Amino acid sequence: MTQFLIKPTVAPVQVHQIQEAIDFAMRVRREVFPMLDHTRLPLDFEQFSAHYMESKDAIFLVATVGEGQIVGSIGILPYDDRIEVIQGRYPQESAAEIVKCYVDPAYRRYGIGSMMLQALENRVGDMRYTTLYLHTHRFLPGAVDFWNRQGFTIITEQNDDWQTVHMDKPAGKVEGV
Repeated sequence: MTQFLIKPTVAPVQVHQIQEAIDFAMRVRREVFPMLDHTRLPLDFEQFSAHYMESKDAIFLVATVGEGQIVGSIGILPYDDRIEVIQGRYPQESAAEIVKCYVDPAYRRYGIGSMMLQALENRVGDMRYTTLYLHTHRFLPGAVDFWNRQGFTIITEQNDDWQTVHMDKPAGKVEGV
């Protein structure tokens, strides 16, 4: 991991940053998942304020450098038990789902993903959640290893076209942020 001369700042997205945060995440999403339909925003982005700004159970963080250039994003939403292979695993409203974890390709390998996750975990520590859940994919270089290094464990893998890996860990504050 390389070091920055100036440490990025990780903070909740501000109202004036919403469009820039959406644009950033959608740009990286297009690069990472070119097979998806990018003509329509995901529902949480269509209703960004309702999902992230007005909910006590969700948050969207951005990593910025310099004059506020967004170089990373990460959010949590209440997990809604929609994924069949893990349905019923978490008691209702006990799990937060990590979403939209992206780092600008030019800023990868600087620890920004770890910084964002630590900041997110510290925020989640004050919420009602007992578990952090996410899913990732084997075809994303280094993704499963990254989440393993962050303390997540694999709960199941799907042998599907997406090579989906479901992971979780107990929610709680992280030292060092």
